Amino acid sequence: MEALTGKYLLFTKQDTWVLSIVVLPYLVVVNYLLIGPGYFHFPLFIWATATSAAIGTCSWASHIIAANILKHTITNYSQTGKRILIQFPVYILLTLILGLSLFGTFSALDFIEKPLTLHSFQPVFISGIMLNVVATSFHEGLFAFNKWKASTVEAEQLKRNYLQSQFDGLKSQVNPHFLFNSLNSLSALIYSDQEKAGSFLDEMSKVYRYLLKSNENELIPLRSEILFVHSFFHMLKTRFEEGIKLSLNIQEHHMDYLIPPLTLQMLIENAIKHNVISKDRQLRIEIITDRNDILMVRNNIQKKSTNVLSNGIGLQNIITKYQLLNNSDVIIDNDDKFFIVRLPLFNNI
Repeated sequence: MEALTGKYLLFTKQDTWVLSIVVLPYLVVVNYLLIGPGYFHFPLFIWATATSAAIGTCSWASHIIAANILKHTITNYSQTGKRILIQFPVYILLTLILGLSLFGTFSALDFIEKPLTLHSFQPVFISGIMLNVVATSFHEGLFAFNKWKASTVEAEQLKRNYLQSQFDGLKSQVNPHFLFNSLNSLSALIYSDQEKAGSFLDEMSKVYRYLLKSNENELIPLRSEILFVHSFFHMLKTRFEEGIKLSLNIQEHHMDYLIPPLTLQMLIENAIKHNVISKDRQLRIEIITDRNDILMVRNNIQKKSTNVLSNGIGLQNIITKYQLLNNSDVIIDNDDKFFIVRLPLFNNI
């Protein structure tokens, strides 16, 4: 509660400038309108100015608190109109209270002798409304500028993350472990089964050709990604044999939908990295689409006995790419039986 109150009582340097440059000179004008030419006579000028400054500062603080409450309650830039519509009635009420407080205090201190009338109070009230228009325009303009600056910083951060994502993607493309395992499998096949070796080499060339071109586009058709997965999985099947199984259930019309490149490869590699793979404990990976245009990648969980060093780069790359595409709905579920990642597909219109 204290932190919340402190947030509303937070005055910026700009607020102080408004007080000294706008509010205090305005109070001098109000004093003249209420008291008349006698206001500039000493010592009335000193006492009236000090009194109005004290009351005016309290009123100014009330305006700032009201503005802060609204900014923390109605936070979106798109709701600026709604926030202003609420601000003006509140500010008008505070201005009315300020004018009446000044008139009542001045009357009690015998600074003025004339009774309060609508005619005498009207200039004070109208000038207060005009000041509120200026102050609100200033604050809302500053608020909009700060929002724009924050969004620019966020966009720049996302851009840096994307560059890092590309860099990490390039590192995964030339992953020495993957290359070593591929060459090791190829070497074994050359001596045992030359026909399989030729097929393996053909699929390996398709995989690396795809890897080298993958970062040219932000999105690619799911059909292209599935063709790549077939080649990639052919290599994995050569290595793990019956220890791994891939099932596809893709609706035909989804084949023309779009997806960030290498998404499926990273999810398959993530499953391989964290799970035991053997003939007796088969790793089963499923790739499915549903009628809500969601692609689901699911694998059974059979954790390795030793902890696997993981920095989460693969999954984070996928999440970052979706954020850059203004779609952050990447859902990750882990129920100790299945690890599931749900990804929205992009309609290729």
